[in-house]
Amino acid sequence: MRKNLALGIFGLLVAFGLVLGAGANFRDYNADRSVHWKIVTDDNELIDLTPVQPYAYINSGGVLVVDISPNNPNYPGYGMGLSPNSEYNFDEVFNVSNDLWEDGMAIVVRITSDNTAIQFYGADENIHDSATGQTVYASDMAKNDVCFVVNNGDAVSVGMDFTVGNDAPGTVQDTPIHIEAYRLGTEPADLSGKCGQ
Repeated sequence: MRKNLALGIFGLLVAFGLVLGAGANFRDYNADRSVHWKIVTDDNELIDLTPVQPYAYINSGGVLVVDISPNNPNYPGYGMGLSPNSEYNFDEVFNVSNDLWEDGMAIVVRITSDNTAIQFYGADENIHDSATGQTVYASDMAKNDVCFVVNNGDAVSVGMDFTVGNDAPGTVQDTPIHIEAYRLGTEPADLSGKCGQ
């Protein structure tokens, strides 16, 4: 029994290693069964969203999708999802760039998740907690409501932290995240001075 368990865990790690073989910047992993997660963002065309991880891609409708499931077109036949009672951290999942606004115009970007198990941070120390203004640069500091400034011609890499509860294998989480952009100085009052401005 112990040998079968060890072989099963080794097989899971090998399978996960194949998924990460595409150059993913993977921070940590602790799990042993599969759960599927898919996060879809709402692109409002005022910012440019670029996938960085193979888990993220732009679908045929032009929407950025973060899909950690067998349905991800970058992983046909590999990896089944995330494991229950585990936490996954990816430093750079997608970039938010400021190439669509006028020259010289900085923007304030706010990203929120309706699901508290999906949180954001910036390993480059340029993403902030929208409530306190504190920099959230590591996965254990991640928040589900963050903001940051993007200068014209620059990009900010957004990391994501996924905390999976005791969901049964086969459970699918399909949660929207919201991304809003404001010209610097026109952001809502609750963001004023908290996003690195």
